[in-house]
Amino acid sequence: MVDQSSVLTETPLPDHQFALMERGAATLILTAMILLLGAIAGQEIAPGNALTETYQTYFIEPHTIDSITGDAGYNPVDTIAYSLLLVSFVVVISAWLRRIGVPARDSSVLALLPWVIWASLGEVNEDARLFNPEGLGGLFVSPLVHFHVAGWVILTGWMSHSVSKNVGPDNRAAITQLSFILICLQLVFFMPDIGQHWEKETLSWLISPLFWAPAGGLVLIILIHPFMECCTAIEQGLIQVGLGGCFIHLSGWLMLYSEPLNGRTPISFVPFVIIVIAPLILCTALWFTGQKARAELHHMGLEPGIIPEGISLDDWDRQHSSTWERMEALTPRATFGLPVVLLAMYGQMVDGLATSIGLENYGYAEKHVLSQKVIDVAGTAWGFGVLKFGLAAMIWWLFATARFEYRHRHLRLLVILCLLVVGLAPGLRDVLRMTLDV
Repeated sequence: MVDQSSVLTETPLPDHQFALMERGAATLILTAMILLLGAIAGQEIAPGNALTETYQTYFIEPHTIDSITGDAGYNPVDTIAYSLLLVSFVVVISAWLRRIGVPARDSSVLALLPWVIWASLGEVNEDARLFNPEGLGGLFVSPLVHFHVAGWVILTGWMSHSVSKNVGPDNRAAITQLSFILICLQLVFFMPDIGQHWEKETLSWLISPLFWAPAGGLVLIILIHPFMECCTAIEQGLIQVGLGGCFIHLSGWLMLYSEPLNGRTPISFVPFVIIVIAPLILCTALWFTGQKARAELHHMGLEPGIIPEGISLDDWDRQHSSTWERMEALTPRATFGLPVVLLAMYGQMVDGLATSIGLENYGYAEKHVLSQKVIDVAGTAWGFGVLKFGLAAMIWWLFATARFEYRHRHLRLLVILCLLVVGLAPGLRDVLRMTLDV
C-alpha cells in the first residue's frame, strides 16, 4: 500500500467554480441563441439574408413538414447543431446543478423515467393526428418535444421545491396535492384535443379509456404516496406528475387501439412484447451479475466509477493503493449492478429492435441521417439493430472504464439521462406507433 498523500499533486476545483469545458459549452449555447435571434430578426430587417435562409431551410421547414405530414427527416446541418447543443446543455446543466448544491442521486434519473414515456406517448398521439398540427401538435414534434418536456419538468421541480421549503420537513402530503393539481392542469391542456375525435355519449364515455385512464393516473399517485418517503420533494413531484401525465396520453393511445381512426388497423401485441420484454430480460440478468461487486464497493464507501472526494482524475491515475486496486478490479462488474446504466443500455436495445422490425416488416422509413447511412452500408435494417446492441455494450464499457471526479457526479448522471432520451424515447415511440399502424 502506498501513502496516498505522496501521489496527490493537485486539488480539484471547488464545486462553485466552472471548468474551461463548462465555460466553453456555455459560450456555445449563448452563440447559438444569438444566431437564432439574429435569424428571426433578419426576417424583418433584411429578408433573404444567408443566416435567415439557413435557419428556415434546415430547421423551420423540416419541423413544419413533420408536424403536418409526419414524413420530414433530419439533415446534416440540424443533426450536427442539435448534437452539439445537446452535449453543451448536458455539460452546463450538470455544472449548474453542482453549483447550487442539488444532490447527485441515481434516483433523480429514475424519477425522470416517466417523462421519457410521457414524451413517447405524446409523440405517438401527434403522429396519429390527435393534436392540431397548428396548435399543440407542434409541441410534440422532435426536437421541440424535448424543450416541451423540459418545461413541464422544470415547472414540476421548481414548484415541488418551493412547496417543500414553505411546508417544512413533513411535506409529502403537500407534494401529492401539488401533483394532483398539475395533472389536472395537463388534463385541461391535452384532453380537449385527444377526446375530440370520438363521440361523447355519456355512458360510453365513462367506460372508455378517455375517462378511466386519466382517472386511474390520479388514483395511482395517491396510492403510491406512502412509498415516496425515500425520495426528495423534487423526485416525488417528478414521479407523481410524470406518471399521471403518462396516463393522460395513454388514454389517446388506448382509444386509437380500441377504436382506430382514418382506417388504421392495429396489429397484435407480439412485436411490442418482443421489443420491450426481450431486452428487459437480458438487462435483469446483467443486473444480478453485478450485485456482489457493487455491494463490495458500497461496503468500502465507494461508488462504481466515482473517484473519492478530494482526488483529481490525474492523481487517481497515479494511485496504487488498496482503494485504487479494489475500485479498478470491481467497477467493471459493479457497473452491471447500476440500474441507471442498465436503463441507458435497455433504451438502445429497444430502439434497435423497434427500428429494425419497423423498417423490415412494417414499411417505416428512417428519418435520421446517420442511422440511414448505417442501414445503407449494412444493406439491411437489421444492421442498425446490431449496431444499437453494440452501442449498449459500449455504454457499459464507457461507465466501466471511465472515472469521474466527485465534482462531476452530476455530469455522469446527465450523460446517462441523455443516452436514455436518445435511445428509449424514440424506441418506445416506434413500437407504440407500430402497434397502432400509424
